[in-house]
Amino acid sequence: MLVLGVLRRAHRTPLRFDVLRLPSVTSRGLRVRQNAQISVSGLRLESTKPKPSSPASSQLPPPQFAYPERLCVYHAGTGRITFLACLKISTLFIFVFFGFVVTPAYFEKEGLSPTVLRTTLSAVIPLLFVAYTTSPFVSFVHMRIPPFARQSEDMLRRFVRKLPPDTELDVTSMSFIAKPRASRVKLSDLRPVSRRLGIVNLARDTAAENATRKWYMFRAVADFSAQPSSNTVRRAPWVWESIVDTIKKQQV
Repeated sequence: MLVLGVLRRAHRTPLRFDVLRLPSVTSRGLRVRQNAQISVSGLRLESTKPKPSSPASSQLPPPQFAYPERLCVYHAGTGRITFLACLKISTLFIFVFFGFVVTPAYFEKEGLSPTVLRTTLSAVIPLLFVAYTTSPFVSFVHMRIPPFARQSEDMLRRFVRKLPPDTELDVTSMSFIAKPRASRVKLSDLRPVSRRLGIVNLARDTAAENATRKWYMFRAVADFSAQPSSNTVRRAPWVWESIVDTIKKQQV
């Protein structure tokens, strides 16, 4: 009987251990399954989630143009511009020297004499002559062109062939002290003329623009000297010739 009891106990103990280990094994299996399901669902979510667009792909490259927005159609030449600027400044120095140094010195010694008159004229005449002949001188002319005309030379030629009247031109001239002075005009405002011994070949009406300016501001430039033969532009020099021809046709 004792032997049978011992044998029975020996057979029952492994079963108890197996029964005790069963919950832990099943819990581990459930955890593994849950982790596998979570990882699979995460992979599915990551795969189905739309990828954000990169900044390089969202930003398209800017279109390439053959010509800039402000095309230089007239250039008087670097040498000519430099010479006239130096001439204007030199004339101012001559006016200051003869008008405020030499003339007062002779006036103190001789009073109102022919020498005083000559020194005064030596100061005033060069200043007036240079101002009269060089004030309409044009250094640069830039034309604003639309995007479609900037794509190629063929498109630019088509645009220039039939220029609209509201085409804007930025005309840069010289002020009294050789400072650049820009004037924005429309093509329809210009007309061909012959003034100041043939120096001025283009003009416009500035009455309305001067009416809006203050009394202390300079008057708008009305006369321009931009001869087609003086153009030194190497890139598309035919544009300025077409502009001058269009202005002549408007006058007719």
